[in-house]
Amino acid sequence: MATPGAKASTNRDQDATMENGSSVENDIKQLREDIALLSEHIREIGSRSVYRAQRAAKESAEQLRGTAEDYQEELAEMVREKPFTAIALAAGIGYLFALISHR
Repeated sequence: MATPGAKASTNRDQDATMENGSSVENDIKQLREDIALLSEHIREIGSRSVYRAQRAAKESAEQLRGTAEDYQEELAEMVREKPFTAIALAAGIGYLFALISHR
């Protein structure tokens, strides 16, 4: 038979186990909340990074577009100034492409 001291010890062990169980549940709940918060922060950081990358890409594209337009204007001016040279150059480049593609 169980003695009164043994019963009290068993009750204390059960109470400690229940407290530990609820403590673990609270810890798990807190971890889930922390993970959700971290996920939100990572999403925000990712959104900012994407925005910066898009902005940088747009700026680079605009700069490249401006440079290409400058080259186009220079080329058009050169063709106006020296039309025979431009035709000879185009014919030479066409001939080289024909040689390369024929092989």
